[in-house]
Amino acid sequence: MSDEPNEGDGLRPTVGPPPGPTSGSASSATSAGSGVGEQDGPATGRASGIGLTLLLFGLLVVSWFVQLSFALQGGFGPPEDRLSDGGLLGGFILGAAVAIVPPVLVIILEARVHKRTPRHSIIGVVGAVVVLLIAVPINAIVVGLQAASVVSGP
Repeated sequence: MSDEPNEGDGLRPTVGPPPGPTSGSASSATSAGSGVGEQDGPATGRASGIGLTLLLFGLLVVSWFVQLSFALQGGFGPPEDRLSDGGLLGGFILGAAVAIVPPVLVIILEARVHKRTPRHSIIGVVGAVVVLLIAVPINAIVVGLQAASVVSGP
């Protein structure tokens, strides 16, 4: 046997880098076998996360308008057209549902997408959490006060 390098004489396989895309970085070559190489590249879903966040803030404002409209129907107008305390409570719960349910669904669905695609952006989740931090305390106060009014009676 000679000490010369094997140039592909057919007797022994040549040793070299594995076939595939070469990025020129050592970290991607070492992490290719561990599954971490799939995370190279830009994050996905940033635009949809921003859109979801804007939509959730829009729904928060819509929920306030729903609650305001029920409050105005219960406080003004002819006595026969005014809402009762139970009707007001139902309207406030409807407004709370408009503000709270969509962010919870966004968190659940974004978590499922992030589990499948680790490079998926979490902007939508952050926006949903911020909306929940605003919506839950405000709606808890509004619905709680109205529920206390219903329970205490006229």
